[in-house]
Amino acid sequence: MSKPRAIIDLGTNTFQLLIADKDPKTGQMRVLYEDHRPVGLGKGAMETGLLQLDAMARALEVLERFLWHAQDKGCVSIKGIGTSILRNARNAGVFIELVESQLGIPIQVISGIQEADYIFQGIRHSLPQPWNQVSMVMDIGGGSVEFIIFQGSDILFKTSLELGGLKLQSLFHVDGEFNAQIEHELDRHLIHGLIDVTDAVALYRPWNLIGAAGAFETLAEIQLAHGYLEKIEKVNFLNLDGFYLLKEKMANMNLTERQSIPGMKAFRASMIPYANCLIESVLQQGIIESLCMSMYSLKEGYWYTNQE
Repeated sequence: MSKPRAIIDLGTNTFQLLIADKDPKTGQMRVLYEDHRPVGLGKGAMETGLLQLDAMARALEVLERFLWHAQDKGCVSIKGIGTSILRNARNAGVFIELVESQLGIPIQVISGIQEADYIFQGIRHSLPQPWNQVSMVMDIGGGSVEFIIFQGSDILFKTSLELGGLKLQSLFHVDGEFNAQIEHELDRHLIHGLIDVTDAVALYRPWNLIGAAGAFETLAEIQLAHGYLEKIEKVNFLNLDGFYLLKEKMANMNLTERQSIPGMKAFRASMIPYANCLIESVLQQGIIESLCMSMYSLKEGYWYTNQE
């Protein structure tokens, strides 16, 4: 009988927990518990290159909570997956040793390309089958953004770019927050940073853009609250006109106003305008015709890839 395993995605902005085992009848992943918590591990590290003490304290508090849930569910293993901020912070090793010594949670820091591979595996297992259209996955994190163009089980293009929401916020802001007056400068930065992605879209012509959980989940919840969606499922097709209307609306709001938008998660309100600009930069070529959101991402892909 399959024993439950716990996987933690230690993101730059958010930590996410998945506890799952294998369904004995279908062999598919059976989710027993999920949680996500805003940690902001990358706050201050974007500018200094060092994880800050208060950020590490927040991280330890959340990880202790996750560990309790893993033990409560009888997990045979718990594994932390480190991404952009732990790839880049100069004192990441100190934090990793602290987590392992205090909580006994091992952390594996993966490359951006490994991250893209796991994200793809997670997305692939969420999609209705058959899914034969050329499509592109986009996962917007706090530090990095992963892009994967695929058809069926074949990856045609993949990359990981340091263009995540928290990273962009550290570079383009007014008093620490998004402001419409920085949008043109931000767009120029994205045009340059996304050249390889733009070329790949022109070459492979993906029909669909699939957003991986995270920021896309919040966009779906906002669309649900505004009547563009009827319910949130494993895969959700978003309204493109609704996306553009809400993007423009959010770009001209201050933080407090964005936090009050129906469906908005307050901790994502700072980063969402940057995510919107990233999405628009990909869509503006006019090749992609459909936008959807999958509830699966890195942690689900890691679960499927690393069967025990």
